[in-house]
Amino acid sequence: MTVTLPNPIETARAEAERLIANPGQFIDGPYERFQLDAPHLDWPALIGGLTDFHRERMAKTPSFTTYPEAKPWVEYILAVDKELQALTGLPDDRMALYRSFNAYITFRGYKNAKLLPTGPPVTAEKCRAIYLPESDRGQFHIKNVDDPMTFWKPNPNPVPRSLRNAPLNGDGVGNGLHIDDEPDDIFPLPVKVMMPHYVDDVPGAVEFLTRYAKFWGGANNFFYDRQKRCAAIEKASYNFIDVYGPDQCGGAHISGMVCRNPKTAQGKYVDQKRRQYVQLCQLPEDCPDNAYWSGAMAFEERLAKFMDRPTSPTVEEAITLFTSPTPRGFNKWGAKFHEKQGYLQYTLLIEAWLHDEGRSLRWQRDAFGVFPCIPEVWSADLRVRA
Repeated sequence: MTVTLPNPIETARAEAERLIANPGQFIDGPYERFQLDAPHLDWPALIGGLTDFHRERMAKTPSFTTYPEAKPWVEYILAVDKELQALTGLPDDRMALYRSFNAYITFRGYKNAKLLPTGPPVTAEKCRAIYLPESDRGQFHIKNVDDPMTFWKPNPNPVPRSLRNAPLNGDGVGNGLHIDDEPDDIFPLPVKVMMPHYVDDVPGAVEFLTRYAKFWGGANNFFYDRQKRCAAIEKASYNFIDVYGPDQCGGAHISGMVCRNPKTAQGKYVDQKRRQYVQLCQLPEDCPDNAYWSGAMAFEERLAKFMDRPTSPTVEEAITLFTSPTPRGFNKWGAKFHEKQGYLQYTLLIEAWLHDEGRSLRWQRDAFGVFPCIPEVWSADLRVRA
């Protein structure tokens, strides 16, 4: 199969423009966010091995026999990074911070971290989404985006993502671990960027992402295709993957920061690793982290129950569930799950797509924390508001 990859020079130039214009967002921002999330750790000491890890990671190319699609993408990634450093002048330590920070702290940093006598760690609850292939208004997909207001900057040009013309659509929510065992393969293959070049339906996506499972993690995803087939994939860890077929109503759902079945190999592993982090931080059983995971699972159980019916929910029912304030719905407005939690929980953005009607909907919380009652409505081509 002949595959045309993106041009690495063009990719590098686009990345360079973003980095030069706003290094605080793309390089320092994630690092500073982690520092705020975990003030109890000695961060200068924690990232001391980051540059060496990044060099090791970029040199550790995968087996092209086991992963035959990988060879051109390894060459592509190496070419992009070489050109990016030439364009930006980023030294190796800054490049490591940009490319490998998350992987390093998850695989090596946290487990070797030194505790400081400062405040407890904090955790920000993440998103959820559903897909309904046969609602009362045709195919329907809705997602909420949750994060603290602390880091929120409303988009001044809030155009929804376009999902209409792709043969394979999907969505994702965060699901990660502070500590994850390092897999044998650590080269940063862009698996989800690769996938559309090789597959265009749900069975192909499940096979591809399962075969390349060791190269990605930290997310739950669902996918649906033009035949209205759908599947959900839960992937907190790089070392496990759980695949779920359609819900009883024929649709798919995903929730942030959970494994819906705690009895799978991944579910048991995630529980073990989260307890390892709590013990590392010397936290009591009644701590924000444990309350956080319990709260995330409560949201998942409610969403799973919503989808557990013989016929599809209506669009109105789904929109009401996602836009209504907690505890009635999933729209967080400054909710607390523990008296000592670090961040208040907010739903910052909700997007929805009525594929068969050619419409996209968007609700966006403003900089003052006000959530709109009425969504923006966009036409299918996203050029004008409907």
